[in-house]
Amino acid sequence: MRFGYHVGVSGPPVSAILNGIDTGCDAIQMFPGSPQQWGTTEVGDEEALEFAEAKRSSGIDPVLLHSIYLVNMAAPSEQIFKRSVASLSSALQKAERLGAAAVITHIGNHKGEGEEYGVRRIAGAVTECFERTGGEAMLLLETTAGAGTSIGNTFEQFGAVFDASGWPARLGFCMDTCHVFAAGYDIRTPEGIEGVLEEMERFIGLDRLRAIHMNDSKGELGSHLDRHAHIGEGEIGLAAFSYIVNHPALRDLPAIVELPHESPEDPDDLALLRSL
Repeated sequence: MRFGYHVGVSGPPVSAILNGIDTGCDAIQMFPGSPQQWGTTEVGDEEALEFAEAKRSSGIDPVLLHSIYLVNMAAPSEQIFKRSVASLSSALQKAERLGAAAVITHIGNHKGEGEEYGVRRIAGAVTECFERTGGEAMLLLETTAGAGTSIGNTFEQFGAVFDASGWPARLGFCMDTCHVFAAGYDIRTPEGIEGVLEEMERFIGLDRLRAIHMNDSKGELGSHLDRHAHIGEGEIGLAAFSYIVNHPALRDLPAIVELPHESPEDPDDLALLRSL
């Protein structure tokens, strides 16, 4: 398993690689632009070459992009929907420019229009994104904690989205350990984790799981609280992560810790995960 942090981009894109090196990453995740603003930062030819060389020499691989927080593929608002599709499309194009493996995104919130409506809306967004962009970069739909009217807190919902989207080759998903636990999946025991993997396989297929967000949870099981904790310091506990990182179906995946590691005082989650 290749471990990494979500890293900041403090200047040109190559700064993400440098920040990854500084924090001991095998893989990294980064935003394509400001997470609270529409739009994706452009990448010039020289910047793309610089990024590719730094990525190669550092051995950091894969690079993953995480969409901005404003994206809502299930939005009833036509303006938000169109902006979300445009944002994801530009992020996929940036991923191609940087040689990144995928763009990870939250699925969306149907705002009271109903799950069936949300699934159709998301499928339409996925189709349009792939119609606008070519290449190999994947779009990974992230599991959610299930708060409010969000889509993606059960794997059956994911299966419905994949079915409605027509199962495009570049569509996959990302499991966030905090989110699935908060959604009600008890992954604290080997039996619980096996049950989750069986459900994934039944509704989506484990071959579509391409990344893990490795976060402990401040919220209790089924709390629907999306609050990350450092590994072993939350309600999930260290034993579960030991089983996850050594599981044959998961150990070849990149695992990203989303809490920052910005100073020596911050817990070194990557060192702890590697020790397991």
